Amino acid sequence: MTTAYATRDQLVDRYGQAEVVQRESMLPADAVDKALFSASAFVDGYISGRYSVPLNPAPEIVVQCVCTIARYNLLGESATERARDDYTDSVKWLKDVQAGKVLVDGAAGVPGNTASATVLFTTSPAVFRRAGRP
Repeated sequence: MTTAYATRDQLVDRYGQAEVVQRESMLPADAVDKALFSASAFVDGYISGRYSVPLNPAPEIVVQCVCTIARYNLLGESATERARDDYTDSVKWLKDVQAGKVLVDGAAGVPGNTASATVLFTTSPAVFRRAGRP
């Protein structure tokens, strides 16, 4: 991945200038950018099995997810209950995307990852059973 799915400005739009500046004052100079890149890589890890990454352009739901994860990571041990809940919800959403329960609008699927490429197994009825044994 060469770019993050969200920018510092998008993080500020979601959580406010004061919160982002406060985090920046307590962490190394590039901590916000690193958190956004890390969160984007985290998202890619979940969705890369279903979609070609990096997503370009990134759908708004992915931007939201990246901002939520980056914020949670930036807050560290001072994360609020709301920040933890938002993070947990984002990870749950990513797992649903990974499982195919949720689709990401506008994202291109991975070539060869189609229903026709799915392998289905069938089994025969059991020959030997435990039922009826003494």
